[in-house]
Amino acid sequence: MFKLKINPLWNISVISITFLFLISLSSYVLSDIKGSAETLKYIYDFFAINFEKYYLIISFIIFLFLLIVALSPLGKLRLNLENKSKFSFFSWSSMLFATGMGAALLYWSTVEWLAYFNNPLDIVSNDYDGNLLLSRAYPLFHWGLTGWAIYCLPTIAFAFALMNKPDSSLTFSGILLKNQNGLVRNILDFLFIGAILTGAGVGLTLSFPLISAVISEVFSIKKNILLDFSALVLCLIIFGTSVYLGIQKGIKRLSNLNIIFVLIFLSLVFITGPTKYITTNSIEPIGYMFSNYIDFSISSSKYSLDWTVFYWAWYFALAPAVGTFIVNVSNGRSIREIIFGSLFIGSLGCFLHIGILGNTSIYLFENDILNSPLIYASGNVGLETIVVQTIQSINYGNIFLIMFGLISIIFLCTTYDSSSYILATAAMKNFKNEPSRNLRLFFALMLVIQPALIMFIGGGESFKWLLVIFSVPLIFINILLVISIIKNAIKFRKS
Repeated sequence: MFKLKINPLWNISVISITFLFLISLSSYVLSDIKGSAETLKYIYDFFAINFEKYYLIISFIIFLFLLIVALSPLGKLRLNLENKSKFSFFSWSSMLFATGMGAALLYWSTVEWLAYFNNPLDIVSNDYDGNLLLSRAYPLFHWGLTGWAIYCLPTIAFAFALMNKPDSSLTFSGILLKNQNGLVRNILDFLFIGAILTGAGVGLTLSFPLISAVISEVFSIKKNILLDFSALVLCLIIFGTSVYLGIQKGIKRLSNLNIIFVLIFLSLVFITGPTKYITTNSIEPIGYMFSNYIDFSISSSKYSLDWTVFYWAWYFALAPAVGTFIVNVSNGRSIREIIFGSLFIGSLGCFLHIGILGNTSIYLFENDILNSPLIYASGNVGLETIVVQTIQSINYGNIFLIMFGLISIIFLCTTYDSSSYILATAAMKNFKNEPSRNLRLFFALMLVIQPALIMFIGGGESFKWLLVIFSVPLIFINILLVISIIKNAIKFRKS
């Protein structure tokens, strides 16, 4: 039977804040679903418009800063953690990628191009080829280097903090404050936990409709609340078991399995599909994206306001969990390996998804097999339905749809088991104390039940608006993390 005993090693502040956040958010959203969503949307618009430049410029600076750290002598420093396992390059890469990406990657890899193609920038509004090239390039930008740099910054900040003080608590307050008491600490812990929970909530609102749509199509079951709930329970059992077993026996194995399945799936789609078309139309957008990287990064446009700000906010929100987890699995690796591994392994994995699935969708459109832009413009079906129709329209579509569904479930679980593990780790007073299995399972339940409740009753949009609202102070906390890295690097070199 599940029992949660008070342990003197627990950080009661973190556990209490998690409870209070979940109860407060649920009470607010459930009291007036439509009204709360409208209020949060208004606040979101205010922050998105007024802080757009901060998101763009600071995110680009983070990317440049990490490159400088990796190429400097600091990059040679190696992370040595007591009582932490060392992993092979494959397992480390699998966990790094799986914790940063979820089923949402499969979702947007297939259909994100539609949002740009159907709403072209003025410079390409009358240029079909130019519009299509831009539509291929922007998803690569949003899932590439800058996003993974945002993920990686807390990793490096936590790594340097542990080099100087091995028993540091891996929360914002744990590495930014000397005094571990008081209001400032509670505010920092609140932002740390709130970011993880809102980021997880957005992941659920995107992933479960997709998983339910796949299950509905494969088994010819009507898509309804019961099916959504069944998918939720299945995922909860899988990632709850994974986090309960721990990193070695659970998370590592699930992540390895996930990456193997993904590579097989993408390879088969590439080989049996329009191979030449995918290859040709994957290379050109990558070159175009890199040649326009600075412009994409710092220039304002309707894409940056509607899409880039949201993506960077999402990365900022998930970065505390992703960064902390990467530290946990990076024992024995150098700072340079961690930075370049995060940037290039993460980006390459995303580029493969977008190149193969996105270009397959575009191929179906250009060859009059599935007119996704027309379906999208009609607004009659959700994007998850377009994803399912896309997979079904390729060779061996039914088989690939089953594989797609399995990978979506595992992808979602690999993201949530690592987030649950990190929340449990943050609930310990120092990094050396391994969180108990019951505590890890407790956070797995907390991470999914409340967001799912709000999503099922129609309040899922609230998480999207909360995500950006929460990420605004995280922008400035990331500046503090940069300062923390510099200070700890100086201390480490002096010692």
